[in-house]
Amino acid sequence: MTLSLERPRTAAPARRRKPLSASVPGILRHAVLIVATVLFFGPFVWMVLVSFKSAQEALAVPPTFLPTEWHVDNYTRLFEIAPFGRFYLNTVVVAVLSTLGQVVTSLMAGYAFARLKFRGSNVIFVILLGALMVPFEVVFTPLISLLSSLGWLNSYQGLIVPNIPSILGVFLFRQFFSNFPSEIEDATRIDGATVWQRFRLIMAPMATPMIGSFAILSFVYNWNNFFFQFIAVNRTEFFTVQIGLTLLQSQEGASNFNLLMAGSTLAVIPVLIVFLLFQNQIVKAISGGLR
Repeated sequence: MTLSLERPRTAAPARRRKPLSASVPGILRHAVLIVATVLFFGPFVWMVLVSFKSAQEALAVPPTFLPTEWHVDNYTRLFEIAPFGRFYLNTVVVAVLSTLGQVVTSLMAGYAFARLKFRGSNVIFVILLGALMVPFEVVFTPLISLLSSLGWLNSYQGLIVPNIPSILGVFLFRQFFSNFPSEIEDATRIDGATVWQRFRLIMAPMATPMIGSFAILSFVYNWNNFFFQFIAVNRTEFFTVQIGLTLLQSQEGASNFNLLMAGSTLAVIPVLIVFLLFQNQIVKAISGGLR
């Protein structure tokens, strides 16, 4: 008689199915996300599709979703009927230089409010935050009068210099430097480093993530800053893309709606690419700076 050393097999426990009520929140969450995606990206997708349609199909009723014939030449015609190359150059110059000025001034002012102790610093900062709540429509009339007295209307300096101060940037950098550990800066102070050396060699390099994120936000704002640009210039050689679209709408919008959508697509794509590439960095830097 032989003895079996095999262990008796036990039946595997049956997997419990989750009740339907437990999966309902997940289904609702995905449904809400799908609806939100359609609402946010639906108009953009429609704009891109219309930009490839003919002038008749763009205004057809009922509308068609996909173009029956793809007209890629709409984008080349856009540069023939208006100097959009010049408009893009102006927009790049204004957006880049305004962003650079905002980053530099906000970085230095934020460091001063957070790390340098001087009389009235808290009062000045509160006044700045109060000015942040004042809408631009309240101050644009005296601003335009000032630019006119300086002879800066219809000029690059008139489009750039008023946009350099950024109260939001000062607030973000102040919060970032306020939450930054002071031990490293104290060590360099003991070693005899001046304020400028501490700022340039220690604090500014540490703020690189915040600098990059604020630069992206600033660039997007300055690229889309239509209202101020519209009232600051009235000569075609200083028009930006946004003003060029209004010119195109007044001249060709009724008959060539597809060209207007092509110009709008070209205006949106750079901003959309920048935001999609760096959106995680923006969220992380701002959430870290506001702790």
